Amino acid sequence: MNKAYYAEKGLFVGITSIICAFYFFAPTLFTFKSSLIKQNGEIGYLNTYYTPVESSRGSKSIKSELKFTLNSTQSIYVLMKNIGQSKFNERFENLEKQLKKSEKATVWIKKSQKDEYKPTVFQIADRNGKVVYDFSESKSHSRFGFLISFGLGIFGIGLFINHKYSDRLKSFYGKKPAHNNV
Repeated sequence: MNKAYYAEKGLFVGITSIICAFYFFAPTLFTFKSSLIKQNGEIGYLNTYYTPVESSRGSKSIKSELKFTLNSTQSIYVLMKNIGQSKFNERFENLEKQLKKSEKATVWIKKSQKDEYKPTVFQIADRNGKVVYDFSESKSHSRFGFLISFGLGIFGIGLFINHKYSDRLKSFYGKKPAHNNV
């Protein structure tokens, strides 16, 4: 077993994981309500889709998407969730029913994504202002992904540092290295 090889791979995985954590998850996780804007309008199109997906390793699951548009904007709003082997996403189906019944909606998105075709949805309210998809619910998926990616990154970098600087770390903590007979 070549420890140097695995330590270098750990460093690569660690750095890549931390970059992914900040690139994919942090922008949503560290968004504050003060940076959001409201977009109001009548719901033009609304539907829930179920799509089978397959990972590069061959594992299969189902992705559910709730897509809708507002007549007042050019954007399409998408909520997406991997639902595993389930054939039904009760949360998205209920949201679809509530929005169909309401006919109008208010969507909160980032101010910087105002002109994007598919902005990130942070909150949805119906015609009466009742919030049907909450700010914290939109961030909960990013929180989990960020913590896993960041933790894997710290572990990988720690593995490399432990291998590369184990003698210095041991002497720092007052332990002599095993190969030092002095």
